[in-house]
Amino acid sequence: MRRKAAALAAVTALAATLFTPPAQARPQEPPPYPVVGRGTAFLDHDRLLEGYAEPEWYRANIPFLEVPDQEIQDVYYYRWSTFKRHLRYTDTENGHVITEFHNPPGYSAPLGGIVAAAGHHVYEGRWLRDRRPLDEYLRYWLQGPGAGPKPKEDYVNEDTDDWAHQYAFWAADAAYQRALVTGDTGFVKSLLPDLVRQYDKWGHQYDEKLGLYWSVPVWDAMEYTASSYETDPDDPYHGGHGYRPTLNAYQYGDAKAIAAIARMRGDARTASTFERRAESLREALHQWLWDPERRFFYHKARADLDPEQKLVSVREQIGFVPWMFGMAKPGTEQAWAQLLDPQGFAAPYGPATAERRSRWFMHEALSGCCRWNGPSWPYSTSQTLTGLANLLNDHDQQVIGKDDYYQVLRTYALTQYKDGRPYVAEAHHPDEPRWIYDGPGHSEHYNHSTFNDLVINGLIGLRPQPDNKLVVNPLVPASWDHFALENVPYRGHNVTVLWDRDGKRYGQGAGLRLYVDGRRIAAGPDLGRIEARMPANVPADRTPRLVNDAANPHGSGYPRPFASYTNDIDDVWDAVDGRIYYDDIPHSRWTNYRSPNPQDHLGLDFGVPTEVSDVRFFPYDDGGGVRAPAGYRLEHWDGTAWREVPGQRRTPAQPVGNALNRVTFPALTTTRLRLVFDNPPGAYVGVVELQAWSPSTGDARLTVREQDPGTVTAVFANTASTPATNVRVTPALPPGWTAKAEGPEHARVVKPGGEFTVRWTVTPPEGVRPGSYPVRAFAAYGGQRVSSGYGSVTVPLDLGAFPQVDVADDFAADTSARYTVYRPFGGEAEPRITVGGGKLAASGSAPYFGMVAGPAPLPDGDAMSVLTAGSFAGTGQPEDSVFVGWVKDADNYVTAWYNHTRKQSGINVRVDGRFLDTPGDAAVTLEPGDRFALALSGTAITSYAETDGVWRELRTADLGGPLDREGYRYGFGLRGSSGTITLAGVEGRSQR
Repeated sequence: MRRKAAALAAVTALAATLFTPPAQARPQEPPPYPVVGRGTAFLDHDRLLEGYAEPEWYRANIPFLEVPDQEIQDVYYYRWSTFKRHLRYTDTENGHVITEFHNPPGYSAPLGGIVAAAGHHVYEGRWLRDRRPLDEYLRYWLQGPGAGPKPKEDYVNEDTDDWAHQYAFWAADAAYQRALVTGDTGFVKSLLPDLVRQYDKWGHQYDEKLGLYWSVPVWDAMEYTASSYETDPDDPYHGGHGYRPTLNAYQYGDAKAIAAIARMRGDARTASTFERRAESLREALHQWLWDPERRFFYHKARADLDPEQKLVSVREQIGFVPWMFGMAKPGTEQAWAQLLDPQGFAAPYGPATAERRSRWFMHEALSGCCRWNGPSWPYSTSQTLTGLANLLNDHDQQVIGKDDYYQVLRTYALTQYKDGRPYVAEAHHPDEPRWIYDGPGHSEHYNHSTFNDLVINGLIGLRPQPDNKLVVNPLVPASWDHFALENVPYRGHNVTVLWDRDGKRYGQGAGLRLYVDGRRIAAGPDLGRIEARMPANVPADRTPRLVNDAANPHGSGYPRPFASYTNDIDDVWDAVDGRIYYDDIPHSRWTNYRSPNPQDHLGLDFGVPTEVSDVRFFPYDDGGGVRAPAGYRLEHWDGTAWREVPGQRRTPAQPVGNALNRVTFPALTTTRLRLVFDNPPGAYVGVVELQAWSPSTGDARLTVREQDPGTVTAVFANTASTPATNVRVTPALPPGWTAKAEGPEHARVVKPGGEFTVRWTVTPPEGVRPGSYPVRAFAAYGGQRVSSGYGSVTVPLDLGAFPQVDVADDFAADTSARYTVYRPFGGEAEPRITVGGGKLAASGSAPYFGMVAGPAPLPDGDAMSVLTAGSFAGTGQPEDSVFVGWVKDADNYVTAWYNHTRKQSGINVRVDGRFLDTPGDAAVTLEPGDRFALALSGTAITSYAETDGVWRELRTADLGGPLDREGYRYGFGLRGSSGTITLAGVEGRSQR
């Protein structure tokens, strides 16, 4: 992350070039970063950003901070770099998500989101100037793939059926608190129906008798809690069902927020309903979860775990969560004494997640991951400090003070270090300076908490209000002589808070001062609360919305990256995965390291004709073997040859590493683009991300899909409050394909909330092989343009294209002697295999994995391996999988896999014990009798599934060269955590 001064100087020059005043920019070139606007300039931004890659992003987006506590200040800027790392652009339909891990684990929602920390993400990101990522992120969870269905299985929460309810989430509160900062009430009001639906879908976990919601600690994002050890010792990971301060406080906060948003919309009925719900929850929380003798909020087990439903014996840090939403009544403040008590939660690297006096404190915490029974968890620390800031601002009490807030925040900052540098992972030892849950390539810079919100909203005390007041109430130590929080994006203005005890630090006079857009609007002599009237909200930015036509987080399909050479530890797909960060580990980049070529290219195949005018790339520069290119040229494919893109304007003129490099030009339509790089002297070239941006209005949606084989449908939906006029929709198909409209492609008017549908019959050229091909649609209307995401059109698979049947077995008889079983991994047993009666069965009481080679060798030429599904174990455990393809031995196989627990399929290619990089999964569900196949054509392998009698393509991968077929046989695999998996048949076919 830290870079040399020379690189910084070059990037600084880039930033100056990028921030051209809007009046001088060409209309088709909106600035790549938000325009800061008028503000103050008391701080040296360049000095504060020294060592950070792509500093222009920070200049455009973050409030700048200077405080006399170096650790808090350093962690503040580091945590903005952490947040930036996790801003992931997904595709043209969904835009950004905010990730928790750099590489999403298998239990993630589509496109990599995990809802567990989504509330933290919104609280933290609300202080960024660019509003679009959080707008898109909230839509993702409330309207998009994050709101979509998921399995009701223990692996991803068996009690809920959509991804936005996989974990508890204070959705409405976060959206409302953000609106208080942005002032964009129109956006949050548009989400009201979705927020009500999100709230009501927790209703199945509501207990009418107690008036409380029950939840499970693990689905509060809190595995192995002290309360689950105490109430459900047989299953402390997925057990411990009970009534907890967490979900009940989240629902209270959401009810209050929904009521406030409804009143914005003039919906008094909804507001009253949710105000009553909130008050009912508040009363129930105090009646059932507050212990007046022990003066704390506790977990209460569900009756099936404890018929007496006693409060647990241990205080847990979750007892502070009610203050996060203003839920705790006056008179409960004594609970906060436990935060400072050495036998309570106080710890050198705390606070701890369970009180130290409990017998469950740190139980098994050092023998495995994810114990919420003592370790210091940033997630929980964030909630506690948010609640404490609310208490100190909203209630008079004598239990805890602002100096305590600072000391706990400082402890939190000191926790976020590793090897002397700011760092955050999953969980920290409460008493030792080390992260205890910190997996390499997994949890680096873990985005599961807040810190900067605690500085801005708590320590400096900028307290967003529902009216036009600007309120600041610092919680800084009385001994501080100065601090500055500069140019906070607040309701379209820039707010600066300045404290200078004697006026010498900043030269603006002594005392506390508030500035809006560079103008002082209020002042006070001391560090007390100060108020001022804000100017009117500035409307949301209406510059053209852009979409990135190059982004593809799936690792397959289109748009598809390509390169003349790729280093063997890199992946060309990483250049279009929507992630921009410049770390070595974990890394996400393409390089031509060790290429024998003086030049190499990195390109994009859009698959269909696409209009392009704005290409951006982010070169990787490690200061050693990979540097910014010496030069480059941008070329497009004109249908017959590569041509240099005419009329290029480059910013900067010469490429700069670890920064945005942009090429704009008069719009052209092409199917492919490529950057041809000149290697720098003695080094090679790397690219973190390659992008191609085009305008697409946010006031309409265009979706495209294949309705039936050979029929494509595009639906234009007008989401604006005004009619869309002269709407014309056109398809974009691969070269050589034709489309014939089945009705009008033009609509004179589409009313607000209305739709216009166009259908085409599409025809591929002669000789096209079976598979899925890309299709998009574009619509022009009223001087605007909207583009669809990618759909696909299918050329159906015909097994007749592989007429030679090399092997077929319906398992009617015992043919087990024909098969050889290999065990790929020592930690999993070889399955027990039985054959006969129309099935091959694999079973085991412990995890098992077998790769099975059949009797027929893989021939020359194109071939296909097919299996017919029988039954699955259905245990809900991680492994319940079948594989199909070709097997040589335990270390060599070419297969497609299907995981029945996750309802996902992908590709595994293992050569000499090493897996080739074949990323990306496809959603599919196989039932008994469905077929699953893998085809080999040249160096490409493609998986297919036949469901409801229709074959569809799942994944494609390139082997990188011809497969050495010696010893490979048609085969399959079976892998289970336990139980029995069966197949109903296997077949091998070829074209020989």
